[in-house]
This record gives sequence, C-alpha cells and structure tokens, in this order.
Amino acid sequence: MSQAYLSISRVDMAFSRGGVTNPVLADVNLDIQRGEYISLIGHSGCGKSTVLNIVAGLLRATSGGVIVDGREVNAPGPDRALVFQNHSLLPWLTVYQNVEIAVQKIFRGKRSAAEQRDWILHNLEMVSMSHALDRLPAEIS
Repeated sequence: MSQAYLSISRVDMAFSRGGVTNPVLADVNLDIQRGEYISLIGHSGCGKSTVLNIVAGLLRATSGGVIVDGREVNAPGPDRALVFQNHSLLPWLTVYQNVEIAVQKIFRGKRSAAEQRDWILHNLEMVSMSHALDRLPAEIS
C-alpha cells in the first residue's frame, strides 16, 4: 500500500486551564489516501473539531503529529483549509468574502489578486459551494 496522503500518528491533545489539565484526544491514528473522502462523526465535545484544527495547523498536538503529502504540519498552509459554519464566519460578509479574508492572509505578496480569485473560486467549487458565493452565512446551511 502506498504512503498515506494525510497521516495522523499517535496524536494526544490536552488543554490546561486554571492549573487543571483536561485530556481531549488520546492516541489518535488515521491514514487517508489521496482522493479518499472520510467523515468524522461523534457527539458534541468528543474532539472532532480538535482533530481538524490540528490537521489544519491551527493547534499543535500535545504529542504525536500530522503529515500531509510528506510534510509535517506545524502551521496553517494553503494546502489545507477549514470552513466554519457558525461563529467563525463574519455574518455581514458573503461566502466569497469570508474565504477571501483567509486567502489574502496566506497569499499576500505571493499571488496576484487574479490568482487569489481563481484560488477562491476553485476551492469553493471543490466543496460544492460556488453556487453560494454571493450569499451570507445565514442564507446557507
């Protein structure tokens, strides 16, 4: 079998608050092949978003690690993205404008405005959201 495109290996995550450490993930392992689709399913608070935030590079695992396309994930990058449905979207901006904020932050000085627009449209198409690019978050589900 070929090397996984995305590999989560022995990931643990704990959050500390007020001197108390709360483990939220323990020994998470997952390999995903290029082109494979998966779903993370579980009850509220079980760690689904934490796993996604670690894969996106928004959080650092307490231990273990994530490899994407042969490279260790240690920060956000243009090869990974999360689209938040609720409070992480700016409700007064369209779907396109919400995505544009992140794209401009990542590609500022690296890609032209036209290339950034193409990147946004391509990625909205990939997640079947191009039909909603002019809609506000409250108008989508």
